[in-house]
Amino acid sequence: MPRVSHSEAEREQMRQRILAAARTLFQEGGLEAVSMRAIGRRVGLTAAALYAYFPDKAALLRALWHDALHDLTVRLQRISADEADPLAAIRALAAAYTDFAEEDPVRFRVLFLRADATPEQTMADQPDIYTPYLLLRAQIETALRRGLFDPASDADLVAQAIWGAVHGVLTLHNDCLDFSFRPLRLLAGLVVDTMIDGLARPPRTRKARP
Repeated sequence: MPRVSHSEAEREQMRQRILAAARTLFQEGGLEAVSMRAIGRRVGLTAAALYAYFPDKAALLRALWHDALHDLTVRLQRISADEADPLAAIRALAAAYTDFAEEDPVRFRVLFLRADATPEQTMADQPDIYTPYLLLRAQIETALRRGLFDPASDADLVAQAIWGAVHGVLTLHNDCLDFSFRPLRLLAGLVVDTMIDGLARPPRTRKARP
């Protein structure tokens, strides 16, 4: 049986193996299938030895969540920094979100583990969970300032509508495995384009909101 790694490189290598095993178990059987004992069997460590890397299951789940959120955030921050046109940025942010969900559906699901999924989880209490949303909202604020959207709109309403619409497509695609969806990029792109076109219309052509 492998010994507990002590060098920084060895520890990080084993940590990544543990997280990969946890993602596989999550994919195969959901959150209930992720146990320290099952992970230990996958990586060749006893459950007790795993505590050298993660003190408990909650810490391991937080690491899965944090790694997924970090990778998504880095992608979105790069787009926000490089794209000067807010409408192009909104489309690119939605495309990156779509790619993340399509490339690794398990990590996409991990992003939305709720604090009440298990009694000990506290993931949703971490403020950086909102960074991807705030990046989208900032581009929408810029579009509003430049007069690219109906001035009657507000940034949070638009951001939540776009996020909700794109997320709905991605969730359906990931959950309804037997349905023959059109390409995910095409679906999500149509949703975003339709919403942007609708928001750009003069206020008189849109129904008043209650």
